[in-house]
Parts: sequence; structure tokens; C-alpha cells
Amino acid sequence: MKAKKQNPKLISPLLEELEKECLTTVKYVEALKVKELSEAQKEDILGELSASITHLRIQTEQLDKKMEEIDQI
Repeated sequence: MKAKKQNPKLISPLLEELEKECLTTVKYVEALKVKELSEAQKEDILGELSASITHLRIQTEQLDKKMEEIDQI
């Protein structure tokens, strides 16, 4: 039985979105390391970080589904 090849063109946009969101998440993690943040700034950053993590979770689920679909072709 021949191994099925995944078409990178079908998952490339999802990978690009995932990469962008990973970089956004890292940006917020790095922002939290600034020592002179006010409590309001920390809360804002934590809120954005939480949203970014949620987006990562959704995007990885979509990527998993797409990869499963490709494997079934």
C-alpha cells in the first residue's frame, strides 16, 4: 500500500495563520516581562494573551481536521 502524500498547498494558509498567531502569543508573553507595567496594563496584556491562546487552540483544531481530510483522500 502506497503512503498518501499531503498536499502542502491545502494546509499552507492554515500554517501561515498558525505561525502568525504563535508570534502574537510570544509578543504578549514578552510584554508581560516588562517590569514597570501598571496593573491595568498587565490586565490588558493578559486579556490579549488569553484571546491569542484561544485562537491558537481553534487554529490547531482546524489544522488537525484539514490534515485528517487530506489523509483520507
